[in-house]
Amino acid sequence: MVQSNRVTFVRETVIAVVVVVGLYAPVALGVEFRPAIIPGYLLIVGFDILEVTVGSAGAYYPVLFGAYLFGFGLAGAVVVHTVRNSSGVDLPSWRLGAAGAFTMVGILALLFALGVLLGTSQMTPVVITGAAGLLLLALAGWLAGLFNI
Repeated sequence: MVQSNRVTFVRETVIAVVVVVGLYAPVALGVEFRPAIIPGYLLIVGFDILEVTVGSAGAYYPVLFGAYLFGFGLAGAVVVHTVRNSSGVDLPSWRLGAAGAFTMVGILALLFALGVLLGTSQMTPVVITGAAGLLLLALAGWLAGLFNI
């Protein structure tokens, strides 16, 4: 059964947004396991950088942060949907949606690591966020079918 392009994109977007929110959830729920909270803190840092750039969210912080998470998921879905259409990849939407979310957060982690590397002499955050970014990108690549383990 051939699905329409629009239905596939909506499915990938929903999955990517759910994964992005899931990556933030350990921080929101107060999980104490440090490796689980790294992606969530990176999402917060990314939003804080936006706030510094365009102004404080103030009382609208929860709504704008939710829109930011949705935007991250949407951007991830756009990336994987474009890859699907250009390369003819035939993988389930859940895999590509998750790959898109992990790609976006992995890129955010690497950009953060680069910013810290260029702006300070602290190496611990660079190593931690750089490793997290590479792991997220590797997971995204595996989900997108770029390599098999």
